[in-house]
Amino acid sequence: PPTYYRDRFSSWEECNRFCAQLFEDVIISEDPDTIAGIMVEPIGNTGGIITPTEEYFHILRDICDRHDVLLIYDEIITGYARTGSMFAAQTFGVTPDIICGGKGLSSGAIPLGALMAREDMAETFRGHPEEARNFAHGHTYAGNPLACAVGIAVLDEIEASGLCERAREQGAYLQDKLQGLTKYGVVREVRGRGLLLGVELVRDTQTMEPFPELGMALKKTALENGLIMRIDPNWFAVAPALTVSRSEIDELYSLIDKSIADALKRVHH
Repeated sequence: PPTYYRDRFSSWEECNRFCAQLFEDVIISEDPDTIAGIMVEPIGNTGGIITPTEEYFHILRDICDRHDVLLIYDEIITGYARTGSMFAAQTFGVTPDIICGGKGLSSGAIPLGALMAREDMAETFRGHPEEARNFAHGHTYAGNPLACAVGIAVLDEIEASGLCERAREQGAYLQDKLQGLTKYGVVREVRGRGLLLGVELVRDTQTMEPFPELGMALKKTALENGLIMRIDPNWFAVAPALTVSRSEIDELYSLIDKSIADALKRVHH
């Protein structure tokens, strides 16, 4: 997904348009006939929960359609209700040609992944009997019955418990709570969708200078306060279970709040 140097673009929307256009520049430069597809992670997990605009995906879809290039979403992180819809493709309102899924499909209970594609693409893989043509590819552990049973149970639970709607509602509540961290003057942005949120840390909200020392200190203070979460030197992720309650979110926020306060004391000591 797009990201930007703070002084290069006038807005996040402008950055998204520029980054999306880079895909077309590369396609044209390399020759569209040599490009099979574009693979994107709807929300950039390891980059800091980078959350593009909806327009970004519409531009990508248009580029792929005009150049006959496949649009592929890596929804290993964002899939299965995490962003407030079954898939981020629905959250952002743009349908890809292929979706790769995993992780949440089994709720982490057992290794399981899935690939979803348009029907006409699936037909290409299967081939027509009269043509004696197919794409024969297998994996030693593919189609594991236990893993598939777990996946079906998880999908049933997501639908029966309304976890997509719950992720939207609880995610909005959590995001609002996290805005309270701006009181420390070191939070540049709270971003994400549903229950996949990220908080970016800076030394100063005017200069937007990164603050890696704070992130490193936060790793220690969070653990000391009994809080386990993904913390990068310049950002941290907040992605609780889809079943999280309001009271648990309140407790989570209190722990994050205390951990940041403790971390700031250490870096300023």
